[in-house]
Order: sequence, then C-alpha cells, then structure tokens
Amino acid sequence: MTDPVTVGAITAVLVRWAQHTAGVAVDGIVGDRARSVWDAVAQRFRGDPQADGALRRLGDQPGNTNRRAAVADHLEELMAADAEFARTLAALVAAEREGRTQGSRVENSGAAVVGGGSVDIRGGGIAAGRDVTVSGFFQQRTTDGQEPPGADSGRTAG
Repeated sequence: MTDPVTVGAITAVLVRWAQHTAGVAVDGIVGDRARSVWDAVAQRFRGDPQADGALRRLGDQPGNTNRRAAVADHLEELMAADAEFARTLAALVAAEREGRTQGSRVENSGAAVVGGGSVDIRGGGIAAGRDVTVSGFFQQRTTDGQEPPGADSGRTAG
C-alpha cells in the first residue's frame, strides 16, 4: 500500500499549483517544481478518463475538498500499481519542498519580498523570512554623502 503521507504531500502540491494558476493567494513560493509535479500527474492520469477528469476538476476548484479527495484516491491506486511512478512523484515533491524552502535573493528591486527560507536583499526593500540579510539598507550617510566613522554598511536581522 502507498504511504498516505506521500499521497497527501503530492495532493498538497497539486492543490498549491491549482490555486496558483487560478490566481488564489498561496503561502510561500510556487514555481516550476510544483508545475513539474502537476505535469507528471497529468501525464499519468491521461490514460484514465476518471483520473484525468478528477485532476481537471481539481484545477477548476482547488478549494473543494471532494476534488482533492478524488485526486488523492486516484493517486493512491496508481502509485500502488506503479512503483516507478510513485518514486518519481516522491522525488518531484521532495524537490518542490526544497525549492519552497530555499532562500530568495533580490537585488536593487526596492520591492517587498516574502520567502519561506532565507532572504537576502541588496539595495533596499522590506523582507520577511526565516533568516534575513539586508545589505546596504541601513547605510548611514552624512549630509555631504560620506559614511560616518563606524557606520555599518549592512546588518543582519533574524
């Protein structure tokens, strides 16, 4: 039998991708790795009209718990029957999780950044994250544009 935590983790990534593509606000970073999970499942589900339909309905209604359960049910059956598919999905989900927890780096954007991991900002901005390094943001200058003696050119907040 397939590990239900794995099926749950895969379903959670599928829901995050569906929410992202539907324009629903999603916590954290949703990127190409989540799309890779969706694409792998969609490719495998294409051979089964019921599974394919369940995934499309999840894409249309990612907040619907019945849609989530239907996809999870199909995933569990297919993963139990195809160990290679199960290993592939487990690796894709592990990569997606790692991508979500990796830091974000923004340079000279002046933008607000929210990341699930470390955030490194250079050139200004506002950040929220687990570990935040801000370079150049706290620079002190005198009225003639010179840095005063002992002024830090960057500080780390965390």
